[in-house]
Amino acid sequence: MPEPISFNVSHGRSHGLIAVAPRGRLGVDIEERRARDDLEDLTDAVLGPNEKREFALLRGNARTHFFFRMWTLKEALIKALGLGFSLDPAEFEVPIAVRRGATTGTFRFPDRPRVLWRVDDLGTDDFAAALALEPNPDRGGSSDG
Repeated sequence: MPEPISFNVSHGRSHGLIAVAPRGRLGVDIEERRARDDLEDLTDAVLGPNEKREFALLRGNARTHFFFRMWTLKEALIKALGLGFSLDPAEFEVPIAVRRGATTGTFRFPDRPRVLWRVDDLGTDDFAAALALEPNPDRGGSSDG
């Protein structure tokens, strides 16, 4: 049975994000876009095979922008599902249209295809931010959490 109200909170340095929905599960994440020395190492832990190939084609700030965009979208989805990092973010990929710049898309976890999630990229040049929402918790079943 869906919860009567959902909320989720994230913060990163000087930014915060709070989301509230009247029903359905949701997750948010926010991260400051900043260069990191360990970005290459983090890609192995976060990006799936296609995402890694796309990342490898990028240079300079575009790499940082792409990585944090993927990270926040994946963390928002993981938080919405409620399993924490027992779910490996490298085992699923952000929808291709969203990877290529769409700000909204739909997503199904490969091993939990009954639930269709909406993902929104809320980021700016300064920070990456994302929202994952189960828009229709009463349709398609949601007993996979």
